[in-house]
Amino acid sequence: MKKRSILTSLVLLCSICFFQISCSKDSDDDTSYNQELKDYTPGEIPGLGDKEGELTGIKYTLPEGISQEGEITGFSGYYGNFSKVNTETQQGFKASISKKRAALKADLANNTADFTRGSGEYVRLALNLKNSTSSEKRFEIPAGLVIKSRSGHYQNGVLLKKVTITIPANSTKLLDLHMYCGNASKSSSSSSEQYDFAVVTNSRIIHDLINKLKNKKINIEQYNVQEDYSSDYWDIVDELQDILWTLTDSSQGLSESELKYLEELPND
Repeated sequence: MKKRSILTSLVLLCSICFFQISCSKDSDDDTSYNQELKDYTPGEIPGLGDKEGELTGIKYTLPEGISQEGEITGFSGYYGNFSKVNTETQQGFKASISKKRAALKADLANNTADFTRGSGEYVRLALNLKNSTSSEKRFEIPAGLVIKSRSGHYQNGVLLKKVTITIPANSTKLLDLHMYCGNASKSSSSSSEQYDFAVVTNSRIIHDLINKLKNKKINIEQYNVQEDYSSDYWDIVDELQDILWTLTDSSQGLSESELKYLEELPND
């Protein structure tokens, strides 16, 4: 009888451990920010592309003890008045990218920000973040976050991979945050524009993309952009921007070649 009781207890303990491990894995795999995802079709995501309406998802707030100091603006580095549709020819489009990339390389070499994080080329934002606690704070800014242009004249930024930041106790740090453009027909970020934290999107197709990228080496902090600017990082950013526009600004959805490209990206 005693042996049976011990055996039953062991089986129960193993079941609990398995359940906890399974739950932990599910949590790690979940990028939805614990919200129900919506099945928007490509080109029909409210607030992105040319689709009218408010951005949808769960409202984003900074973690306890961390606050925003002043306004979020475009980073005060290089900005071209760029949008995909305001360049008449493919040659002009590539020249615009080349010019901006070279200017960004020079700008990053003299960057005054405390942190440069994220991934993307056309939305680059300056955020002053304050840790008002007496302890160092390490926190994540989640993938799927959308930071919106206050006037609506500039591109909304979409974060496709989470970033991690550590701010010392009782200090304020400047974050240079790189994001992808969610509205191809609008102009790239501007230091004269103000932006607001909006939502972690509830678009299923964007979260499907995020899940494909979460273990991929796509963030600027994972590269030495002074050495790699002409190849690895910037080439990846160009491709990923086109892929996001396929979801936000067209009705096509991802092609087989785009899915293959995502699968073959370098891992972390």
